[in-house]
Amino acid sequence: MGSIQETPILKPSSVSVRSLLAKNNNKVLLCETHDSFSTEIIRNGVGKDGQVFDGIWYSGLTQTTYLGLPDVELISPLQRASFLALNGNLKRTTSGRPLCAAFDADSGGNIAEIPDLVTLLSHVGVGMVIIEDKALTAPGQKVNSLAAASGTQGQADPDDFAGVIRAFKAASTGRDILTTARIESFTCRIAKSDPVEEKESCEKAMQDALHRAKTYHAAGVDAIMIHSKSKSPDEVIAFLHAYRAFDPHTPLVVVPTSYSATTKETFYAAGANVIIYANHLMRAKITAVGSISDKVFAQNPDLFNDDKEALACIQARNYGCLLRKLRERSYWGEETKEARLYRIVAETTASENIQAAVNELLDGDLAGCEADKRIITVKELLKINGQQVAPVAELFG
Repeated sequence: MGSIQETPILKPSSVSVRSLLAKNNNKVLLCETHDSFSTEIIRNGVGKDGQVFDGIWYSGLTQTTYLGLPDVELISPLQRASFLALNGNLKRTTSGRPLCAAFDADSGGNIAEIPDLVTLLSHVGVGMVIIEDKALTAPGQKVNSLAAASGTQGQADPDDFAGVIRAFKAASTGRDILTTARIESFTCRIAKSDPVEEKESCEKAMQDALHRAKTYHAAGVDAIMIHSKSKSPDEVIAFLHAYRAFDPHTPLVVVPTSYSATTKETFYAAGANVIIYANHLMRAKITAVGSISDKVFAQNPDLFNDDKEALACIQARNYGCLLRKLRERSYWGEETKEARLYRIVAETTASENIQAAVNELLDGDLAGCEADKRIITVKELLKINGQQVAPVAELFG
């Protein structure tokens, strides 16, 4: 009688945010990813004392940079999610440590598309969807929260936004996805030059943020993200303390991009549960590839002279989109020998800097300060992202 071979048991590659919060004493650490390379670096990254990232963040800013589009909601959250369904590798990995995932859903998109959006996100293993309460009247009019002009964009009516929350909750029935409200009261505030007016403005924004949080809580939201572009963590920490006095249980999310010189434990102690490094790996990629590209193009300035698409990316310094395009051409066998050599060097250099950034984010007590020294600034990333280098028709033709 022949031996019976057992079917190998494949390790799950994704795990829910909810289950990790329960497992990790209500503390979850996420890092931005935009391609399979960065996802696997996050999956395999281990700090000096065994620290790891619990999961990944699908950022609207870095995903649109990768696609060559500005972060203005020119394409819908559903269209962005479709790229994850087609190209995301979270569920395709059959070995390695499982990760949870959160998705930046911008405004949430057309309410009629929410069921399809949630279905796609569930398909790729997303366990948290974050929707922002900005007022968006038409596609292409979103202003990034960290941009200098973010104060020009108003917020949605809180009761209307509560309806969006309920739509996501209904679509998530039977799925392990946390519907998370992203409150923009601080980023939409316009700073005042007069100290007295500035103090009143800050207090008004705080009261608005707390009112919205309570309204969204009543609508059944699963988690709340408080956003800020201040270099000081004070308004975020004050919100965390004030909201925790009202509700000790709902998970709270912070994104310390601009106020990174603060310890992670400070946020956890104030009541935060999820910390997201929202755009660091794309910033690390552009830094590394930009540096090596300057040297390559100085020696071979005509490398991409006959390639209008590549030249557009290079002129905008959008090396995230450039490497995506070159990788796709390689897949279809359309890559020249010279472009292949450049891509290999660029990808290797990018991976090394992304790995170093991940290590520094894990090892440091501060919320990203050391890693910030090796990556471009958010201001530079926003400038790069603001230049459209790929037509929408190319992506959805």
